[in-house]
Amino acid sequence: MRILLLLIPFALLAKVHTAKVEPYEIYTYKAAAAGQVVKSMIEKEGKEVKDMVLVKLDDSLDQAKLDSLRKKLQALRKTIAITKENIRNAERIASIKKRNYDRIKNLKSKSLSEKERKLWEFLSARGTLLSLQEKLQNLLSQKADMEYSVAAVKDTIDKKSMKLSGYVYKIYVKKGDFAAMGAPLVDIADVTRAKVIIYLTPQEIEGIESKRIYIDGKPSKARFEVIEKITDPNYITQYRAKLLLPRPKIFGKFIKVEIK
Repeated sequence: MRILLLLIPFALLAKVHTAKVEPYEIYTYKAAAAGQVVKSMIEKEGKEVKDMVLVKLDDSLDQAKLDSLRKKLQALRKTIAITKENIRNAERIASIKKRNYDRIKNLKSKSLSEKERKLWEFLSARGTLLSLQEKLQNLLSQKADMEYSVAAVKDTIDKKSMKLSGYVYKIYVKKGDFAAMGAPLVDIADVTRAKVIIYLTPQEIEGIESKRIYIDGKPSKARFEVIEKITDPNYITQYRAKLLLPRPKIFGKFIKVEIK
């Protein structure tokens, strides 16, 4: 009788949680840009894939824009190279004009008009140099903007045909559909491991570091990834906890979890 009385409190603490085994995470990939669906591998639903384009949006206009930008960028680079060469020539001319002016500016044998002419030639050459330098800065700024535009268009093209890996949980669109920006395209599940969500009582949490996790009545290799420190808004006296389990053969089944 004494032994039975000692076992009753322990039995009361060993609450049985019935919970569903789910993939560790399900990632929803959405359309980063609007476009018509030109490819949809719906037949891959329920299968694992690696680096596969499951949904592709029409990128023909983006490809044309990218080609145009690349041609403009190539022409701009040539213009920049020519401008740099012109600057080097203008620097030499300005240097010569300055020397010519410096050579006569203090000579009493040279007339004021000749000195002023040499000064004007130097200032004119220097003005040309400064104009070319300003032009170069504008060209370099245009080049930076155009390179950014090229990168942005390439990014859009890449996002319209993302290569995905994992378990294909759901494909939302089919060929011919129009996907608006932000519309869900594909759900990919991480099935390399599993998770189970349970809600623990304060009694279960107390000394939980030294307790074992039993699944369907047997000791398991499951471990807690997260135990919330604030009670759940729906289960106001309990704490949400996430259990990690090794990858099961199938997901979706219900198991019984005990902490003792």
